[in-house]
Amino acid sequence: MAGSKKIGADWDRNRIKHALHLPGWIFKVSNESVLRRTGKPVLVSEYQKEMKGGIFCPECTCPLFRSPVEVEANRNGRNAYYAHRRNIKTECGLRTKPAEGKKYLTEEEASQAIVDGKLVIVKGFLKEKPVSPEKEAKEYDQTAVEDEQGEISEVAIGRHRGERFNLPSTLTTVRGLCTNFDQNLYRYYVFPEQQHAQLLFDALRNVNTLDSVTDSPILGYGRLVSIWEPGKYPQSIRFVKLAFRAKNGYGDFSIMISQREADLHDLNTQSIGRFAIFYGKISVNGGGLSVKNIGWGEVALLPTKYDEYLS
Repeated sequence: MAGSKKIGADWDRNRIKHALHLPGWIFKVSNESVLRRTGKPVLVSEYQKEMKGGIFCPECTCPLFRSPVEVEANRNGRNAYYAHRRNIKTECGLRTKPAEGKKYLTEEEASQAIVDGKLVIVKGFLKEKPVSPEKEAKEYDQTAVEDEQGEISEVAIGRHRGERFNLPSTLTTVRGLCTNFDQNLYRYYVFPEQQHAQLLFDALRNVNTLDSVTDSPILGYGRLVSIWEPGKYPQSIRFVKLAFRAKNGYGDFSIMISQREADLHDLNTQSIGRFAIFYGKISVNGGGLSVKNIGWGEVALLPTKYDEYLS
């Protein structure tokens, strides 16, 4: 999902996957929370010329425009895109790329960003499946036991060097990222042991861009292309293969997970063609790259309605 490496006026090109459409809403005058709560996400392909003047950035709420307005590509063949109004300057991660992510002036400012839904702290993802508080006979409902208010986490996201804030963690599963993915994409996240807050858009890494192992976990994604099961027992490893272009001698990429756990996450042949998102360290497995020892909350399928955001 890496965006263009250009800077300046062209940095936001193709980074804004959707605009928030709310006729009558006025930048810097109307209530920002109203836009975020009631604005309709509109993909570039869904834009209509009647929306002109009523579309806004999902991150900073600055007015946007679509270029070109009516056709899907300009005369040079470049696809239509959303961009910020040039005469309005805002601090926005989709407009200019901060050197070290987003910083906060005070702990109170960061806490308010959490309350407003702009900032999410992840102290850690669940390693084990939570025990449902309901009867065993009732189907497991992840919304009842996952992603509740978590522990306090000390994070280094202050404006001043070495300044750390104690903030509540609010996410424990990758599944939580996938729920309302279009909204989450433009929120700032602090992942475990991370030194700055970054847009989820920028945190996500397509496995097609990987060419080596990693020293620390990443938030990766890819499209399922095949399933391989060398064993036949529930505890046997299932290799969930993601689309991958061979490079540096590595021929494929797999999520390595037990067949039992894979089935509980719908990582099976019926999900081929779907996108999976995971959190983990990349290592070598045979002639390819892989992520293994995946915890319960560290992998999920993306709902198909959000495919265009990753395609």
